[in-house]
Amino acid sequence: MKYFMLVNDKDNSPIYLDGVLHESFTEEKYDDGMSYKWNRPFIEQMDFPKELWLITRSKVQFDYYEKFFGHVVSGKFLASMDQVNMLQDYVIANLHVVSTKGKPKVKDLFYFIKCIKRHSLVDYDKSEYLTREVPNNAKLKVGGSFVEKYIKLVLKDTDLDLFQLSDLKLGRYLFCSERFKSLCEEDNLNAVQFIDLELVPDYLQSRV
Repeated sequence: MKYFMLVNDKDNSPIYLDGVLHESFTEEKYDDGMSYKWNRPFIEQMDFPKELWLITRSKVQFDYYEKFFGHVVSGKFLASMDQVNMLQDYVIANLHVVSTKGKPKVKDLFYFIKCIKRHSLVDYDKSEYLTREVPNNAKLKVGGSFVEKYIKLVLKDTDLDLFQLSDLKLGRYLFCSERFKSLCEEDNLNAVQFIDLELVPDYLQSRV
């Protein structure tokens, strides 16, 4: 089975999405911190806002962007998700994409999603990597020896077409099957890049 890691294409989307995510809008919100319980890398099943506001100075001309410990996705991206065997445990909010003055910046529907369940699909026996020790953290439920650098990444076969991994080094990203990649390409999704697993280690190193 062939798998890919999803990232936002830097040639067609902001290198840095200049914005904040809030549960309501005022002109002062752009300068406020995002001190919400759901604004963490790993969350349990919880009440999640039905509406969120992305207050941004950036152009939003993409269908996918990994940000805010979650994923900003367009209605087109969500429609592609609905056509495959996707991750099941996630929360979703309608996303209002506005300027710092509250003016809408997009005409299409957008959403913000966060995964609740991560999957242990890294084949550590076949992968090659360097490890480091991570202090115990009860809030994140981590502790022990973790991958610091991948040299070779291999995933176990799964019937999921879209999923997120429990591995700390990879946990922020979405991964997908070739089937989901083909659907996105057929639907002409904008600014979504699919990185072959063989190239993932180099990509991660370029982000350091």
